[in-house]
Amino acid sequence: METRKVQITGKSTYIISLPKTWVKKVKITNGDSVAMMPRSDGTLLINPQFNRRDETPKHQISIETNDVDTMFRKFIGAYLAGFDLIEIKSPDRFKPDMRQKIRILTHNVIGPEIIDEGSTSIQVKDLLDSSDLAPKQVLKRMYVITRGMHRDAVEALQRHDNDLADDVATRDDDVDKFNWLIAKQYNLVLNDMVFAEKMHINVKEVLGYVLVAKSIERIADHAKKIATNAREITIDHECLHQIAETSEQILKSFDNAINAFHRNKFDPANDVINDSKKLSKKINELKASMFSIDADAKNVASLAYVIDSLERTRAYVIDIAEVSVNHQFATMLDLK
Repeated sequence: METRKVQITGKSTYIISLPKTWVKKVKITNGDSVAMMPRSDGTLLINPQFNRRDETPKHQISIETNDVDTMFRKFIGAYLAGFDLIEIKSPDRFKPDMRQKIRILTHNVIGPEIIDEGSTSIQVKDLLDSSDLAPKQVLKRMYVITRGMHRDAVEALQRHDNDLADDVATRDDDVDKFNWLIAKQYNLVLNDMVFAEKMHINVKEVLGYVLVAKSIERIADHAKKIATNAREITIDHECLHQIAETSEQILKSFDNAINAFHRNKFDPANDVINDSKKLSKKINELKASMFSIDADAKNVASLAYVIDSLERTRAYVIDIAEVSVNHQFATMLDLK
């Protein structure tokens, strides 16, 4: 760490010199402008990239085989890192099915669109300014979709409605999109303080959104599992009514946990954690009742999976409440 003495010129201008080694490293020359941003912790951020904001990061992905999973992981990794231009290459001509899979992949994330396409390469550009959507807006959208998925999955179970169950499964992709967007925003905030200032958010705040978004995404996954198993259940049993009642209690806790996070309140989040003990007892009673059901193995196993998803959902709701508690105290430090 280097120190500099503050000098005063005139009546109101304070001057400090910049370290020569740093100036050479970032290639600042005479007449260049730098951005200076006062931080909430009392520090001053100097950004030498002020005149270089037009440069577009480029990340190339080479596909040596038709391994879709490998291509998917590399693409998502580059997208989450914040690269605006991703070029997918192949040593040979793309097969029609691979082209179709790449098109589907771009539809599964928010922003990227195919802008150029050749026989051996496809360029995908992120057309969305990630600062246009605040994490709070994204999280609320995730919550609304996921809550509806869980509610409809349990309704499909009660009514034996396979069409509704299928519809629940398709909505899971929308939740994944928003979850990846928040993860991308988090990486951009970490690496680009200008972006953080534009979003009016700091690392501590956006970390809370990332953690809550991950739990919501998991809840959506289990809503999808409930819907999938609902298709296999053909019996009408008292336990279906008990599952619906337990589901409503879990959704109420979900609502309270999300509200506690957005309001940055300790007591509502703490109540969700305490009330979870009652829900855990009820779910354990449901598990025990599986042994007395007179049905074939397929129905019993599917019901057991549904109850397990309810327990997992309850656990993720508690995770959200715990993040809300931690988030409140972390943001309190910024207010002092």
